Amino acid sequence: MVLKNIFMVVTGLFGIFIVRLLGPYEYGRYSLIWQLIGTIGPIISLGWMITLSKFIPERTNFQEKSILYSQSVSLVTILGVSLGLIFFFISTPLAKYIPVEIRSMRLIFIVFILLTAWFNISEGMFRGLGKFNGFTIIDGLRSNLGNALAIILIVYGLRNYTSILFSNCLFSLIFIIGIGLYLKDYFHFTSLKLEPAVAKFAGTILAGQVLFLLMSSIDFILLRILLKDPSQIGFYTAGIKIPTMIQSMLITPLSIPFLYYFSHNDGLQSREKIFEFGTKYLGLVFALMALFFFSFSKETILILLGKDYANSILVLMFSSLSLFTLGFSTLFNPYFSSINKPYVPLYASCITFISLFTCNLLLIPHFKSIGPAISTIISHTLQILTLCIFLSKTKMPFIKNFGLIAFNMAFSILIGVFVNRYLILPVFIITTFATRLFTFKDIENLKKIIRRRE
Repeated sequence: MVLKNIFMVVTGLFGIFIVRLLGPYEYGRYSLIWQLIGTIGPIISLGWMITLSKFIPERTNFQEKSILYSQSVSLVTILGVSLGLIFFFISTPLAKYIPVEIRSMRLIFIVFILLTAWFNISEGMFRGLGKFNGFTIIDGLRSNLGNALAIILIVYGLRNYTSILFSNCLFSLIFIIGIGLYLKDYFHFTSLKLEPAVAKFAGTILAGQVLFLLMSSIDFILLRILLKDPSQIGFYTAGIKIPTMIQSMLITPLSIPFLYYFSHNDGLQSREKIFEFGTKYLGLVFALMALFFFSFSKETILILLGKDYANSILVLMFSSLSLFTLGFSTLFNPYFSSINKPYVPLYASCITFISLFTCNLLLIPHFKSIGPAISTIISHTLQILTLCIFLSKTKMPFIKNFGLIAFNMAFSILIGVFVNRYLILPVFIITTFATRLFTFKDIENLKKIIRRRE
């Protein structure tokens, strides 16, 4: 986490420069393409990132590990190249249906998608081998070197979205070649017929990822379709930038090791304990972060991004609240995957996607870039409630904890709206202790968990 956060801070600083230098219109065009690459690439990876993360630790010898890795690379490469060629040739006759920003860079668009898919496979393999820090360094260098070159190109006159895509694609290619050389001993030509257990797990994970990735992109797609103004995408992306950074720096890394430890034999005894305390404490920590940015959204946007992004203030205000729901549900996916119930997050994702899509259709025409931020809060809340239904009755305290934290947040926000917004955080802290969501006993429990070395 320390390594990832160091790289993320640098990435965030580069991102601020890029946002300010491009302006809402060009930044909106870039955001649409970047989001589509980040959506299609993982889909083409066919769920192998999580599948390798789970099954590689369970394989006892090198040969078994190499077969899984070889199958993943072969299948993804065949699919990615085939779809890329199809898109390349049909993009001309279907030009009027494809946004101009994609059509003008279709070759880089296709190559970048395939590179992203290979990076997903590589990340899964590194996770499965327990080399979390190694891939963090690789991914951090790739991203930051690409952004550094992009800023140089923008400063020297190439002030458009193509500069960022070209530079990031270049460094992605360089690093994927390096990863391929590092893992070359694990690759060999083998049968593409998967083990039934692996195929079933990967298929379920893929379905869940498709829904999750569509959820993360539907905001951008509907903003482009319904409003036809790239600037609205720019305002929205700028507003969610800080919550997204926090999610990448703190929330996502927390879930990465837990699938490994939950799946490993040494982690079976502590699985329930980690899940029990983790959801509650993470919910409280990220509720505090959410309320901080809710209270200081105006100052944050104007200081970091400038007055050109004043329309992003309300976007940040509402999108920051989703940090609580994301933090509370961080351990749900690895937990259900580790007990061989990956279909549970899939069911929850179906409900989340339907609610997100419906809310966006209703809210975007009236609230523009603010609409998706409100829709996200609603859909994430429904997702948590759905996941809680599949927990055993012994885990009912999680629903109680979620309800109490949400109530305290709502009460604090009301005080802030009608009295003073700077009172939101103090009121939330007071109500948290008053409702006994956090006590001195919890502090002792945290100390015990930190000291445990199982």
